[in-house]
Amino acid sequence: MIKRREFLMNSAAALASTRAWGEAAGQAKRDRIAVMSSTFLPLLKGMARAGNPKATLDLMDLPGMVAERFAIHRVEFQQMDFPSTESAYLEEFRARLKKANAQISQITLDFANLNVSSPDPVILLDTIELTKRWIDYAVALGSTRVMAHPGDLAPKVRDSAIATLKTINRYARAKKVSVNLQNRPGNPGWETIVEAIKAAGISADPDSGNFPDKPSRAAGLAAMYRLAGSSHIQHLPGKFDTAEAIRISKEQGFKGIYTIEVPPGNGPDPCAPVEPVLNVLLANM
Repeated sequence: MIKRREFLMNSAAALASTRAWGEAAGQAKRDRIAVMSSTFLPLLKGMARAGNPKATLDLMDLPGMVAERFAIHRVEFQQMDFPSTESAYLEEFRARLKKANAQISQITLDFANLNVSSPDPVILLDTIELTKRWIDYAVALGSTRVMAHPGDLAPKVRDSAIATLKTINRYARAKKVSVNLQNRPGNPGWETIVEAIKAAGISADPDSGNFPDKPSRAAGLAAMYRLAGSSHIQHLPGKFDTAEAIRISKEQGFKGIYTIEVPPGNGPDPCAPVEPVLNVLLANM
């Protein structure tokens, strides 16, 4: 009887230990996952860009909601989300992040006609100055990454674009911020993006959904994950195999942040589109 009781007690302790380990391992995976703010546009109010006039969730409350709903503590924002860059606003935003035990994983910068591929030297100077300003805002918000817009990186402007990225990167490094480039649909192709990344000494942010076909996706992801600190994950089963994209990232030794990117959900539960991508990530990371 004693031996049986000891066996049951030891078995219960082992089961509890296994569960605790499993929960810790699951959270460790979630700690490497972020979600894009644009996913939740139908819910968000208090944004610089147009949203849903009937929205109920303040932008500052988004990281807390994501943490509570998904046990994910990283959100990627776009610069156009923020209604203010005044010091008081940024300080309050950072305090709300701390309260939610959350972080901004990256700020994506898209300044319309201002990008590193402009042939106009005045526009290039404006792009540099505005990007520097947002690097400072990123520091104020506790983000260690910004994503620059590559433009088209056409051959005739490629040298000046790379020189511009180098200037931006020198400033960012001094602030301990990483500058990333992402492959986008169409031009420039991933090969050109990789060329610019290597030449400028910056980082990659591969997007699994932004390739025209399977061969380019396999080759492009492999090349970009070797240079990556973060990555956007789309889940489009009719277009490509998300699990395969994650497998490639692991083969290349990627240890960075996977950011869930889905179109804004307008159904009864706008958060629901996150779940399938999150499940694929957790099953394959």
